Amino acid sequence: MKTPRYLVLAVAVLLTSMLTTQSCKKNSDNPVDAPQTPATVGVLTASPNAMLVNNVTSVLVRLTVPSAVKLADSTVKVYRLNPSGGASTLLGVLYDDGSLSHFDDIKGDNIYDNSFNITEATAGTVNLQVTASIQAGTPGSSNATPLTVYSDLTTGEYQTIIKTQDSAATKLNQYLAGNASNAVSAVAQLKTWLQSKPEVQSVGSSGSTSISILYASGLYGGVFISQANASGTVLTRGGLDPQARRSGSRIPLSRQTVGTAQSAHSRLAKTAAVGDLDPKIIGNRSVLIYAPFEAAFAPSNEGAKVQAALVNSGFQFDITYLSNQTANVAALSNLTSYGYVVLATHGSAGKEFATGEPVDTNATVYKNAYKALIKAGKLAIWNNMTISSTGAVSVQGNVYVIRYPYISSLSGTFPNSVILNNSCESTMNPDLQNAFIGKGAKTYYGYTKVVNSGFCVTNADTLTKRLAKDLKTTSESFMAGTDPRSPNAVYEIKGANDVHYPDSLINGDFEFGKIDGWTKSGDGRVITQLGSVTPTGGSYMCIISTGLGFTTSTGSVFQTFTIKTGQTTLTVKWNFLSEEFLEYIGSEYQDYFQIAIRNQQGVETLLLNRNIDAIASAFGATKVSPGGLISVSPGIVFDEGGVFMTGWQTSNLDVSAFVGKRITLIIRAGDVGDSVYDTAILLDDVSVH
Repeated sequence: MKTPRYLVLAVAVLLTSMLTTQSCKKNSDNPVDAPQTPATVGVLTASPNAMLVNNVTSVLVRLTVPSAVKLADSTVKVYRLNPSGGASTLLGVLYDDGSLSHFDDIKGDNIYDNSFNITEATAGTVNLQVTASIQAGTPGSSNATPLTVYSDLTTGEYQTIIKTQDSAATKLNQYLAGNASNAVSAVAQLKTWLQSKPEVQSVGSSGSTSISILYASGLYGGVFISQANASGTVLTRGGLDPQARRSGSRIPLSRQTVGTAQSAHSRLAKTAAVGDLDPKIIGNRSVLIYAPFEAAFAPSNEGAKVQAALVNSGFQFDITYLSNQTANVAALSNLTSYGYVVLATHGSAGKEFATGEPVDTNATVYKNAYKALIKAGKLAIWNNMTISSTGAVSVQGNVYVIRYPYISSLSGTFPNSVILNNSCESTMNPDLQNAFIGKGAKTYYGYTKVVNSGFCVTNADTLTKRLAKDLKTTSESFMAGTDPRSPNAVYEIKGANDVHYPDSLINGDFEFGKIDGWTKSGDGRVITQLGSVTPTGGSYMCIISTGLGFTTSTGSVFQTFTIKTGQTTLTVKWNFLSEEFLEYIGSEYQDYFQIAIRNQQGVETLLLNRNIDAIASAFGATKVSPGGLISVSPGIVFDEGGVFMTGWQTSNLDVSAFVGKRITLIIRAGDVGDSVYDTAILLDDVSVH
């Protein structure tokens, strides 16, 4: 057995607008050419793009070169621009060489990477920019991508938040005087007390619900105040419940399932140009169910109901279901990759929603990432507390809260996504709604007031079934109504009302420039080239693999659609590349490529199944002779061995048995026996006709 490669943390993508190329022109009064404007060589991104002064920060820098541009070298130089306009400073070199030591996944894919340890001595903004030469000798440059440098989050500033919010729990207990019916007046008194504190700049609340705090330091905090019934069950999602009466058990936050808080410095996804996805089509069937307080809410079956509705829809979905402390900050770094998002959590005033991640100042991720996000106003620290039926305050602990600027600064754009914010007051103000829609989400659902969990669960179940199974639009899927329990929150729909899941094959040629239309599981991405290999037509192709570069999982892409009358043939163009050739022909290491159709009952039919030995036999290859296989190394290198490929092949597959039926087309690359020697499949021009 070969040793598996190490798992490297993933990071979020930051897509910026591509500069347009300007051409030179002659001045009719002067025979000398006018000064030449540098051509655009690509889009430069950096992650993270927020850092603390005098703090060493590892920043992953990436240049994504468009398909029409061919650079003169496999390296480019990146500079730190002088804010005052003086000479630029060379930061280092970006590589497209497939070397993991240079943080580059794939050699020759027109994407240049490297990671740099950056330290800035003063707060402010610095810009990075690449200069390079195009093959024709034309000088070029990228956009300038900013890094924002914040003053450090001091121990004193942090302690002010914690002490103030811990004292708030003591004060609330005092104002309650052992009587739960005093909850509304006690919260009002607490707000007045907080406003009187010199370390507090302002407080905000909406009646009897949670209180947000802006500290004099410019940092954000707050307190969630929920009310439990006699059994300790919390029915609302960020506010008081004057009708608390349901039974159930509550698990304190400190005893919930503990997840791993991964660093927000995760891998930048390799995406390309802005796509042409129909604005009425939800771009993929990747779903995030984010339920950080599932153990506390009653009823606590929301995530399970949503998951069951998706599984039983007759469509294939890639579901990420995070509950309790696994619903942390890092899990949201790739939020824009999901077509449907369900947030089942505490919320406040349409400005923020809670994670399940306890604040831990000893954690590496706090020091390296969260402190900068707190200084930037993207994260807040809130104290989660509950008023018992006997009028006592139970403190559940301080957790991180996502503020709307975090959403606005996410990497990438949503693929026409639908957002169900099943938290209190999620449409009270438009801030969160605008942040999501501003990043490409199309429809946003939420509530005007404090909302009870029972109403939320019903809405999530109904919305998911209508969207996922019935393919209704976001308006048709919306069940207008008012929470029957006090304080009678109104369920609202914001944004587009005509968005829906597709029922036909889209983006089969991948010319959207990204994976939209397809749902990926594991390693699946759209690229412009791979070494000297280019798409069969147009500018883009898809690559799935058994785990290239930093990716350790095998890859597949799928779409669910109806095969219409007259469509009897599925055509797929593919190119099989592998390090398993030639030495592992005839061995147990049999990486494979499959094309399958799954019906609505879950029965799968293999239309194409090729492994290493089958490919070798078809091309006359042996351990000592490549036969018809093409050697592409060193132009294309994965991780360990030389790479051979089949070249572009066309498979015309009979799908007449599925005419008139809704099916899921699955195209996958699989690993057998090891995770070191890799196989990749290039895909293009997928169609049914």
